[in-house]
Amino acid sequence: MSEESLFAIKMAKMSDAELKNHIANKDDYQDFAILTAVLELEKRGIPVENGEEIKQELIASETTKKETVDSSKQENNSFSNQSTALYSTKSIFIFGALFSVFGGGILMALNLFQLNKKNNAFYVIIGSVVYSFILNYVYSFLNLTEKVAISNFTSIDAIFTAILISVVSSLTGVYFLYELFWKKEIPSTTNYRNKSIWKPVVIILLINLVSALILLGSGDFPLK
Repeated sequence: MSEESLFAIKMAKMSDAELKNHIANKDDYQDFAILTAVLELEKRGIPVENGEEIKQELIASETTKKETVDSSKQENNSFSNQSTALYSTKSIFIFGALFSVFGGGILMALNLFQLNKKNNAFYVIIGSVVYSFILNYVYSFLNLTEKVAISNFTSIDAIFTAILISVVSSLTGVYFLYELFWKKEIPSTTNYRNKSIWKPVVIILLINLVSALILLGSGDFPLK
């Protein structure tokens, strides 16, 4: 039961004299208690001197208090958000363009984990994997698999074509994840501290370097 309801029940049990005492000694009681006393007396048909003026004053006071509390909550939330470091949307798209939709999805998922939105973080990871499988199928269906393969990097035109196809398809996937998950959870107007992207970039580059060395050792990496 709300505090307002409890006040109303309590005031309804008081005598007229007790209610008038609340009004006469306003400094000793809460504003809402005084307002409830005025309303209860009016309900009983007992006129209250300057009743309307008292009600307006008390209602204005309660409204001001509520606005102050709401403002304080917003400031606390804002401070909490700004104290959280997240990868920016721009970083996520750049990372996705450079290192595939799965790379962009990982950054997005890390942000969601940071905000304790674990379910959506897992959905983003699953979505990244599913999109990657679908993309491989589309490449195969459209005979694009060879064009985006490292083994096909035999000329400037081939490299440019592979990069263009990869970037466009990856950005499309990141955009879908952004619209389905990130945009709904984190409005664009929300402010956060930007988290440095260099650590994940270095990790991905090291992984790619190791992969390239393995391909080089196996003889599958194009040298000409």
